[in-house]
Amino acid sequence: MEIKFTDTFFESLKRMINREKWYRKTVDFFRYDLISGVKNIFFFWKEIWNYRGWDYTFQLRLLKKSLEPLSKCLTEGNEEDVSRLKKVDKINRAIKILENICDDNYIELAEKELGYTTNSDFLFGKEPKEVTEANRKIFHLADEIEEREWSELFEILKGQDRKSFKEQYKSLSVEEKIEGTHWNSWFDGSGMRGWWD
Repeated sequence: MEIKFTDTFFESLKRMINREKWYRKTVDFFRYDLISGVKNIFFFWKEIWNYRGWDYTFQLRLLKKSLEPLSKCLTEGNEEDVSRLKKVDKINRAIKILENICDDNYIELAEKELGYTTNSDFLFGKEPKEVTEANRKIFHLADEIEEREWSELFEILKGQDRKSFKEQYKSLSVEEKIEGTHWNSWFDGSGMRGWWD
């Protein structure tokens, strides 16, 4: 087997080398990086302005804000619909969970689920036992919902165990492998590393 290099190979190699020169990097900075950086500052303006390093919710607000254009991009993307729409659903669910955590609205979610609200009429007086029990149920459910959503958020970001897919794939027949629908039935859209268009 003989390996030959065409003229286009050397031309493309020359272009690649030129892209690494200082003057090309300077042009690229002003043409791409500076414009993109300014757009990012305006996009994240509210999150950056309100950022406080001691509160974890500000890091979560930045993550939430960065997932919003990703969801929009995937919604309008060119990827095939089955896996793309699953990804969009998981991203939107992650955004909703992040919003719930940042706004700390688990009491309201528990009240909505139970069908009644907390009673704070007896703030400084003797609270009746039934009011105490009802409020306790709401607070307990709010804690459960918050724990579930934290777990769900990290499961969404982490994604599925791909080793289990590989093991399942080995057990498929040749026809099922050729058909190729097993991935779509297995994949649930989670896994931040695969959220690209």
